[in-house]
Amino acid sequence: MANIYEAMNVRQKLAKARLYFLNQKVQKSGKNMHLEFKYFELEDIVPPAIRIFARVGLTTNIEFTDDKAVMSVFNADNIEEAPMTFTVPYREVKPIISNQGKEVTNPMQALGSSITYLRRYLWMAVLDITEPDDIDANLGSDDQVEEEEIPAPNPETAKKEKKKKSAAPATPKEREEAKKEMTGTDGQADELQIKALKEACKTLMDKDSDQEEFVQQIAMKTNGFTHVTRAACEQLIQNLGEMIAAYGE
Repeated sequence: MANIYEAMNVRQKLAKARLYFLNQKVQKSGKNMHLEFKYFELEDIVPPAIRIFARVGLTTNIEFTDDKAVMSVFNADNIEEAPMTFTVPYREVKPIISNQGKEVTNPMQALGSSITYLRRYLWMAVLDITEPDDIDANLGSDDQVEEEEIPAPNPETAKKEKKKKSAAPATPKEREEAKKEMTGTDGQADELQIKALKEACKTLMDKDSDQEEFVQQIAMKTNGFTHVTRAACEQLIQNLGEMIAAYGE
């Protein structure tokens, strides 16, 4: 049987590959357990993509430089044809300090995280995979959770506050004061502010997955991002922005 793909150029083959990948209805396995949104992990994409590329006659190569990562897509049936290239800016994830004052990643772990991140987005670009920019609004829980008072999002502030407080759990009075702080009298945060807060939380976790517990604390204190004042929301957004900026460009 003749191979129907042999006569196709690289762009035609990639168009077929994208269609086949779409028809596979690949499931997202990545999930943020508290913000309740799903995303594609690298391992969700690569196995079906490799099988599809082998079927249509495409091969790939990834190169990393100091400032970018490039994936080239080649026509395996015509080695003389120029490849299609896709580029993602390279951003090194440097070792960072957690809210507890401990280094949570070493240089090799940071490099591995960067490579995985870049490969994921390169494959998404090659296969034209889209994910919603907004986060699922179905957040929070009716369950009441006993928790300690969370520190301020700013790492330096968190360190100072930690020195001031004992290791004992927060008292009911302290928890009530914390609740009043977030749901005071200056008015409930509007939808745009809450959306910005959620996006800041998601960006922080994209930078460092170890920050998920920290984001969960914010979510619990604000009852799933449903009870937070305008002023408190703006302060959280600002502090989260400072944390994100600390990871570097």
